Amino acid sequence: MLYALVAIMGLGLVDSYFISYLGTEQLAAIGFIVPIVSIITSFGLGLGMAISSLTSKLIGSGNLDSAARLITDGFYLTGIVALISTLMLVWQMENIFVLLGAQANTLDYIHQYMSTWMFAAPLSVYSMVCASTFRALGDTATSARIAISMTLTNAVLDPLLIFGIGPFPELGMQGAALATVLAVVLAISIGFYQLGIKEKFLLWSIPHWQDFKYNLNRLLHIAIPALLANAIIPATSAVLTTLVAKFGIDAVAGYGVGTRVEQLSLMIVFALSSTLPMFIGQNLGANKLERVQQSISLAFRFVIALQLLVFLVLIVSADTIAKLFSSEQSVQDTIVTFLWIVPLSYGLSGVVVLINVAVNVLGKPRLALYINSCKLLAFYLPLTYFGAKWFELKGLFIGIAIGNCLSYVLALVLLNKTLIELKIKPSV
Repeated sequence: MLYALVAIMGLGLVDSYFISYLGTEQLAAIGFIVPIVSIITSFGLGLGMAISSLTSKLIGSGNLDSAARLITDGFYLTGIVALISTLMLVWQMENIFVLLGAQANTLDYIHQYMSTWMFAAPLSVYSMVCASTFRALGDTATSARIAISMTLTNAVLDPLLIFGIGPFPELGMQGAALATVLAVVLAISIGFYQLGIKEKFLLWSIPHWQDFKYNLNRLLHIAIPALLANAIIPATSAVLTTLVAKFGIDAVAGYGVGTRVEQLSLMIVFALSSTLPMFIGQNLGANKLERVQQSISLAFRFVIALQLLVFLVLIVSADTIAKLFSSEQSVQDTIVTFLWIVPLSYGLSGVVVLINVAVNVLGKPRLALYINSCKLLAFYLPLTYFGAKWFELKGLFIGIAIGNCLSYVLALVLLNKTLIELKIKPSV
């Protein structure tokens, strides 16, 4: 999963890198686009969490037939959610980006990208669900192949379609989006073939209504809070982008690069978050509670130590990273300021990510929604607003870092309470 996530997180940086050659306005457009695209793909994360949480327990107890039925019904549900969310985005796209603070020139580039990317939106949701399902089955290799194939395809096609190299047309922002569409089509084809044809976990028979209703209720019990909890994360990014936009287009461009570096910096955390809940679920299914506690505790200590090391690396390399993505001094200053402040809190933020996925498989999916809601409404909004008001852009970034610390305290208290209820030793 680390290989897969290096590829996925690196892809965001590759996109930003090539688009930066088109200009600052195009780079700012991506800064507005990323949180909205992430909201759509977060639906796949929420649905994937529901399917994989239940499937991992069935696998742990050896009930493979029920696992196949659950996975198939989950894919039916995914199709419905993916279609509805995409249609809603198409309907309100103009209003959404205006609300975020995009100006007329930037909106043109946003439309160029999004008008093509829309075709990939439903398949992007399915790609997330496929990857989660394979992890629940213990097949992280296939999950990784899906992600890596998508990333490599996108990375190769990006410069060809953006700049019109060789026989390819020069499409600019549309080229970047088209590269993503083609990459997602390839990835989802691999996923469906492996899961449905080779592994036979996708059933082609029409489900009995009672069985489907039973699985649907189980899935929605986890999926709805998990989906909302995951959607809050990019929604938070969208709110922060709106606040950053008040400092100008260069600030948005620099903040967009900073968030891409953040994703790459947390790649090992995301790798753990992709596998830890499946490990917990299979051991819960086998009633090995001590292994559940040990895995959670070890993961937390490792993440905090690792992210402190990442922070030191980013401090040393901040100027180099900034110059790599922009020649504009104001954009570079924003990137450097971000990397000198926010990554200090990545260790605690990483633990919150792990807690959010752990509580789903522990049977408390609403806790992740509560944690992320508090993170946005109680911590980020007031801290970043007043931070920006009193200390400008630097104060906004300080507000993000403090919000991550407070979210950690809240999440840890709620997790330990859940573990005690399940008669498992607290994590810390």
